[in-house]
Amino acid sequence: VLSQVTVPAWVKNVGAKSFPSAQKIFSVNDFGAVNDTAIINTKAIQRAIDECASKGGGIVAFKPGTYVTGSLFIKSNVHLRIDKNVLILGSQNFEDYPEIQTRVAGIETTWPAALINFIGVRNAALTGNGIINARGKFCWDKYWNMRKEYDKKGLRWVVDYDAKRVRTVLTQNAEDITIKDLTFKNAGFWTIQLLYSARLTVNGVVIKNNEDGTGPSTDGIDVDSSTWALIENCDIDCNDDNFCLKAGRDWDGLRV
Repeated sequence: VLSQVTVPAWVKNVGAKSFPSAQKIFSVNDFGAVNDTAIINTKAIQRAIDECASKGGGIVAFKPGTYVTGSLFIKSNVHLRIDKNVLILGSQNFEDYPEIQTRVAGIETTWPAALINFIGVRNAALTGNGIINARGKFCWDKYWNMRKEYDKKGLRWVVDYDAKRVRTVLTQNAEDITIKDLTFKNAGFWTIQLLYSARLTVNGVVIKNNEDGTGPSTDGIDVDSSTWALIENCDIDCNDDNFCLKAGRDWDGLRV
């Protein structure tokens, strides 16, 4: 009988234990972001995020439309909301993704920041019923072109590290983070990486990285040396791992 089932003690510990409570809305459009398929809105959106954080937190939102952006860095107490009728397109220029210290494929290294980053923050969220299309083909093309040369030299696996590709969402050294309800498409590399973080919720997301079958390493959700992660109600279709657990590679993983 279900009512007689004893729930394991660890269950109460999983998932984010807080969510940004401030309800003041900071519209990216008020900070200069425009509905356009070519203009890069990174600076305007980041200004809205930074202002929201400086005022104690709240909701950063968009008017209906399409917005192109490079790397965004969500701050503590900020809720970035991508509503229905909002489409986020990732920039296809590597220069719009600054390199940071991070870990990829089990090795700590420098690597392009993700499209959306939670780094060293607490109590933050990324939600909504909109779509984030990373448009990762520029990363896929880079990888396959490098593979042609690396394979000739017997360096198949080295290209995984040398072809630095863009993740879609990264949590790193973060706590109490919620990612909910969004649809993600065409990751340049891994879609959601939960790295060195704790108390994380990924709920109800749809990840579609298999539209033309050529995107390499487009993992869905990678839980990477993190704790108390709750992942539920997700629909994932990728060209690599839909869901996997990671804990470092060889000596570098042991060091960490």
